[in-house]
Amino acid sequence: MTLPLLADLTALVGGTVLTMAGAPEGPATPETLTATVATVLIQDGLILEIGPDLELPPGTNEIDMTGRFVMPGLIDGFVQFDGDHDVLYTAAGITTVRDMGGDRGRLLLQRSNRDRVPGPKLLTAGTVIGGQPAVSPEAATFSTAVDAERYLPILFAEQVDFLSLYSNLGAEPWKRTIELAHENGLEVWGPVGRALPFPEAVAAGQDGFLYMDSLLPIFESEAEDGSLYTEQVGWEIVQVPAFKKHISALAESGAAFTPMLRATAQRTDPILEPEATVERYLRYLAAHYAGWWMGERDMRMRIAAENEGFLATGERVVKKQLGVLKRLDEAGVPLVPGSGSPHPWLMPGVGLVEELELWQAAGLAPERVLRAVTVEAAEELGLSGRGVLAPGAVADLIGLDADPRLDIANLRNPSLVVMRGEVLDRVLLDELVTELLNTMAERHMAEVRPLEVAEPDHPAGQIVMQGFVESRANGIRVSAERWSVVREPDGTIAFCGRVITPPDETFIGSDLNVIQRVRDGRLTGFQVALDQAGSELMMTGLWVGERFNLERRLDSVFVDTKRATERFVTIDVGSVTSAMVLGHLQRTGSMPALKLHEDFEPEVVTWQLEIAPSLVHLVRTSTGGMGFDFDESGAVKNLKLQLGGQELDLKRLEKTTFGGPGLPVPAKAPTLSPPPGAGTPPSGQ
Repeated sequence: MTLPLLADLTALVGGTVLTMAGAPEGPATPETLTATVATVLIQDGLILEIGPDLELPPGTNEIDMTGRFVMPGLIDGFVQFDGDHDVLYTAAGITTVRDMGGDRGRLLLQRSNRDRVPGPKLLTAGTVIGGQPAVSPEAATFSTAVDAERYLPILFAEQVDFLSLYSNLGAEPWKRTIELAHENGLEVWGPVGRALPFPEAVAAGQDGFLYMDSLLPIFESEAEDGSLYTEQVGWEIVQVPAFKKHISALAESGAAFTPMLRATAQRTDPILEPEATVERYLRYLAAHYAGWWMGERDMRMRIAAENEGFLATGERVVKKQLGVLKRLDEAGVPLVPGSGSPHPWLMPGVGLVEELELWQAAGLAPERVLRAVTVEAAEELGLSGRGVLAPGAVADLIGLDADPRLDIANLRNPSLVVMRGEVLDRVLLDELVTELLNTMAERHMAEVRPLEVAEPDHPAGQIVMQGFVESRANGIRVSAERWSVVREPDGTIAFCGRVITPPDETFIGSDLNVIQRVRDGRLTGFQVALDQAGSELMMTGLWVGERFNLERRLDSVFVDTKRATERFVTIDVGSVTSAMVLGHLQRTGSMPALKLHEDFEPEVVTWQLEIAPSLVHLVRTSTGGMGFDFDESGAVKNLKLQLGGQELDLKRLEKTTFGGPGLPVPAKAPTLSPPPGAGTPPSGQ
């Protein structure tokens, strides 16, 4: 090969190079892993050549790797991606991560910005697809196959990398999602479904499965009404040979599997004191993870205290899962390692190595594990030019001080990481980690400072009450709101709120103003204005002629109008005013509400309002539910909001009635109503 005389070249010289190229015949061994003392020549983010005696042009940046080992970067097949964790993945030698879905807009933006940050290549499903209730506020919710047919073209157009399913998706939309995905060249991954047991999901063509629980044997039981249903055998009583049928089906189908052993094994770890937990984990993560992780720690302590054999049972379950993994490998099932980070105790970066160490403990040779986390993961995830060291491949590789073929633990703390051709030595990696720690420390301090929130916009009239609240998730402040209740001259009551959500690394921040007008206990109109980065999106609604007329404007420029013939009782836009409006309703039961999605796209959904014996108002919504109660003046005392898997708690900080009685809520007796039906979108004009 003739090398250019003038080029921006980097050469890793004299290391033992594990290329991972070529498929081994039989089990991977030191002999089947191509390894030689050689030079790896890199140009423009790609490997130019590999050889023992390369003649390097003048000006080549030479890095001495004598005595060290060079191999492809690691691939983490299961993360919940957060851009804050880029440095942690990079410092651990992870050059590709696959996200299972979350905030679609944020994830797709971060995927497009990969070359601007020292972070791994990002594959993403964009969003999680599930059934009711929604797993998260961002999740796509399918009730029927028609829902899949309507929504999936959006994901296809946005070129997501694969589709991710949640276990509560129904059988009909599950199967249709797989069909449409395959028609569009995408794979479908997920755990076993509640409505679609493992054998049926395999038969439907699901491409990959997550979690060891997906493989648990199933048996049929009869309900009291005579109907049949399936249940899984629990880990406490199941024996490894019982997995033979499911393992065989998986092997025959060619579907891949991500076992997530560490997700179980971490429950048997020693429980750290809070100070040690912060030092080892939480100081590297954004503040909102603290409540989640510490809550899981407290739950584990409580369970361990109440169950004498908790740890021993956990250790037996882990041993069984190691045995199942060994059988999966022996059966030839494609295995894709995944860390599951940043779920509690599954740390971004090092969490993948901890998972691989369990694979080694299961009896898989280190050489086998190394192939699984590089070349085989790349093949299963459709990553051309990654996972191997070969001319033309992407220059994603790591340098190690000890031979990983002897012990997977030698993958920890690589001395060198090359990310798309950019060389990061250990000194620079440590500097990046220190910079991350400093950034997190500043952000943690900002979390305890009160947010400045101006009074909300409100119409002319008598201000009856005012207040200030904060919303918290896992104990961490998410937003703050000032609210007012105004009695207008014609007797209309205006519930007004201003919600400030501060910016962070992945969100630009927002200023939301909302006014909901109620007369004679019924919503007569509303106005919502969202200001982000100096641009204002506004929607107004007015009940006229037996319908709500809805108008959207962007920076005062007309966008569109829609109408809703249903008289919804409130709007769902993330404001405490919605709870206050519901508190003044004279009725309970099933009722329509207006959900404003991204870009204020409206949808009429069905809510269910009940009054508990304690007079707490309980609402089942389209994305979860909420519970709240009032004081004697009509101000919300406590509010808990469930959005899929996320819980928000409202904390009241201020309230005044200016010496008056406020606006007491009407007295209502405890009620119980049937579950709500499905919602319908407003029609366009």
